[in-house]
Amino acid sequence: MSQHPSDPLPGDALVVRGGTNTPELVAKGFATHPFGVSGVSVECAAGVALEQLCKPIARYGRVGVKTVRDVRALGGDVIRTDGQSPNHATLTGLTADEISGLFNPTVPNPARGTG
Repeated sequence: MSQHPSDPLPGDALVVRGGTNTPELVAKGFATHPFGVSGVSVECAAGVALEQLCKPIARYGRVGVKTVRDVRALGGDVIRTDGQSPNHATLTGLTADEISGLFNPTVPNPARGTG
């Protein structure tokens, strides 16, 4: 059973952000989504494997991976928002430094080279 886009994401859902996620690069990624949510783009979905979440961001050699629970523990949230992939979401409520710290260290992108 799929979830409605407005349903909150469960705490165990993976959150993936491509790149090295330095504070400077994270800060450059901040924007306000047309839905009115301000933050940075991520890939996130419940019950979706890491490699699948990484496919739309395969251009990045490295990714940061956490859970929605990890984001919420710092005072942020992850909201489903339309994007270039079906699992696009916006991470909101955290600073660039907090997001950088959350998504580091990064790991090799498991979808790299798989399209």
